[in-house]
Amino acid sequence: MPIQIKENGYFEAIYNGPWKGINVEEPENQMADVYSPNLQNIILKNQELRTRPRITPQILGTPDNFPIDVIDTFMDSNNITHTVIVTRKGLWQLNPNYQINPRNAWNIIGTFPVQPGPDIPVAHQTFLNKFYWTNGSNNLWVWDGISSVNTPVPWVKNQRVFANFRIIDSNGNVQIVVKPGFTGAAAPTWSLVIGGNTVDTAASQPATWVNNGKPGPANGFYSTAVVDATNGITCGAFFLGILASRLLLLSTIEGASQSAFTQRIRWCPSGLPSIWDTNVNIGAGFNDLLEVPDIITGYLPIGDKTGFVFRSNGISEMTAVSDGILPFDFNHLWASDRGIGNVLPFSIAGYGPIGMFISSDDIYNISIGGFKNVGGVARDQIFTDLANASSTPLAAFVPRMANNYIYLTYMLVIPFGVDTKIWVYSVEDSSWVSWIKKNLTVTGRMNFVAIQ
Repeated sequence: MPIQIKENGYFEAIYNGPWKGINVEEPENQMADVYSPNLQNIILKNQELRTRPRITPQILGTPDNFPIDVIDTFMDSNNITHTVIVTRKGLWQLNPNYQINPRNAWNIIGTFPVQPGPDIPVAHQTFLNKFYWTNGSNNLWVWDGISSVNTPVPWVKNQRVFANFRIIDSNGNVQIVVKPGFTGAAAPTWSLVIGGNTVDTAASQPATWVNNGKPGPANGFYSTAVVDATNGITCGAFFLGILASRLLLLSTIEGASQSAFTQRIRWCPSGLPSIWDTNVNIGAGFNDLLEVPDIITGYLPIGDKTGFVFRSNGISEMTAVSDGILPFDFNHLWASDRGIGNVLPFSIAGYGPIGMFISSDDIYNISIGGFKNVGGVARDQIFTDLANASSTPLAAFVPRMANNYIYLTYMLVIPFGVDTKIWVYSVEDSSWVSWIKKNLTVTGRMNFVAIQ
C-alpha cells in the first residue's frame, strides 16, 4: 500500500501478505511487494514472516560412521513402532532409551558381509507390517521387527503361522505360508515341485505352504525376491512401490551378474510379497516398457488402484484392473523422445493425494486432477542450484513443524560440499523460500518420522 507520511515527517511502509516468496525472473524495482529477490531462512505462513526452526542433530549417527542411506519408521504386527536406518554396514534400529544413553542410540540388526550395490539412497516401503528395502543390487531385503533377518527357520510343530511366513523344509527348500493356520504334531510330506502346495498336519485349520525353491543368496539377510525359484535367481531394484496390495520392484537388477533392466516392473501376488516367481504363483509377474524410449526414474501411487511410473522423458499410468495373470493396465501419458518426465530420481515425493517431481523444464505438482507446474518465478534459481549440486539432491514432504504448527511443505535438499541448501515450497501458499544450513550434508532418503 502507499507510504503513509505523518505531520512530523515520520513515515512507514506497510506490506500485506500473503507472501509469494522468491522471485528471480523480474527486476527488483518492478516486482510486486509480495515477492523478494532473496529470502533465506524464513517461513512464509499465515501472511507472516517467521524465522525457520533450528536444524540441529537430535540423535547421533550410527557407530560405523557411514553415511545414512535411509531413515524411516514402521509398525510391526505386534503394534510396536521401530525407527530404522540403513547404512553400508547394514540395518540399525533406534534404541527406545536413546535419550538416556545417547551414545548408544543404535542397535545393529544385521550386517552385509559384502557391500550391496551402489552407495545411493535406499528405496524402501512398509508393507504388511514389514520394512522392505533395496538399493540397486540384486536383492530385496525385509525385516518384520520381530524375528531374525537371516535365513528362514526350520519347521516347528504345533505353531500358529501367518501368510508370508517362511521356513526351510527337510529337503532344503523354502516353504512359504499362503494360507494361515497351524502346524501339526508331525511334519508333513513336503511337495518337491516348485509352486506345489503342502497342507500341514494340524487336525484343525492346517496351514498351507507353497514350495519356493532353494534359498537365494543372503549376504547377511534373507533375499525375499526370488524371481526364478528353480535356479535361485534373486532380484532387487532402484525403486519400490505398492499398488493394489502388491509390492512393486521398478528398474530391476537381477541375478548374480547384476543385470540391469531399466524398463522393467515386477510385482508379487496380492498380499504375498515373499513370492515373485510366476511358476510358484501366477499372481506374480513383470512388464517391460519397451515401447517407450527412456528408462524408469521413480514411482508415485495416487490412490489404491492407480500409480504413476516416472520415466526420464515421460510418465506411464499403471492401473489395477484384476487379480489375475494380467493385473495391471499400462497407459503411457506420452511416449515421445522428449517430454515431461522425472530427471532427478529422488526428487519424487508424495503426501496423500498430491505429489511433486522435477522435470527438465520445471517442477510439477501432480494429483488425480492432473499436472501443474509450480516452479514459478523461483524456478531458474532452483535449477541453477540443482546444476551445481555436489551430490544427489533429495526431497520429501514435511506436514508440520510442531503439533500446533501445521505447515505442509515440499523440501528439496541440495548438497553444496559440506553445506546444504533447502528449497521449501509451501503447498498452501504456493511460495518458495530457501534455507541454508552450514556444515550439514544430507545423504539418505528423508522421511517425516516424528516431532519433539
